[in-house]
Amino acid sequence: MKKILFLIILILSAVTYEISGQEFLTQLDNEFCNCVSKETNYSNKTFEDCSAQVIPKYQKDLVKLYPIDNNQNDKDDFMNTFMVRLLKNCDSFYYHMEDLKKSGIKLFKTEYQNISFSALQEKFKKSQNIQDYWEMANWKFANNEYEDAGRMYNEILKNEPNQTESVYMLALLYDEL
Repeated sequence: MKKILFLIILILSAVTYEISGQEFLTQLDNEFCNCVSKETNYSNKTFEDCSAQVIPKYQKDLVKLYPIDNNQNDKDDFMNTFMVRLLKNCDSFYYHMEDLKKSGIKLFKTEYQNISFSALQEKFKKSQNIQDYWEMANWKFANNEYEDAGRMYNEILKNEPNQTESVYMLALLYDEL
């Protein structure tokens, strides 16, 4: 009976810890979202300022929930999940990221306007380097030849499944479509 009671107490404390962790994350997300939502001209500086303003308030709780041993991967994982929650739950942040993506694609397309596809083909024929083939796929994407670009990115991923640049570009391409 003592073992069962101990297990019940252990389970209840774990559930309580998880609930308080979720409440903490919701509180952090809401306060951060409120901070960025105050800005009418949201910029990267807004994100930096709100980070400097909000995150230190939650530093102790962050360390309890996410014990980080100065490991950059742990910090990156936290920031990635934090940004995903913001994208899902904070309209201001979502619209800012959409604007960044649009301006990034516009810049990307501008960069490939002055490059000839035949020059990229020649370079690839000589090198047979996957990076040069990726450049050709980028040119196709930048010049709105989406079907060819998608096929080329997928070919790259068949040969090199961990080539994250192609995964990223394929995601942008599908988003454009």
